[in-house]
Amino acid sequence: MSVQEFYSSLTNLWDQLALTESDELKAFGPYIARREQQQLVQFLMVLRIDFECLRGSILHRSPLPSVNSIVSELLAEEELD
Repeated sequence: MSVQEFYSSLTNLWDQLALTESDELKAFGPYIARREQQQLVQFLMVLRIDFECLRGSILHRSPLPSVNSIVSELLAEEELD
């Protein structure tokens, strides 16, 4: 499965989970930031072994980048292989 296909599948799951969130939570900045951070870690932890080195370097970045920027980075890396 390609990175893009995998990301699309995860995004669908995250969107379904978001439907269960209250409107108050959706408007609460710290909650949104935490949710995005959790999604990034979830995404990175289930990547193929091919991306292990890149995964480690991403998790050591401060602040953590967005999932979208990481997907772009991984797509570029996938094209090189």
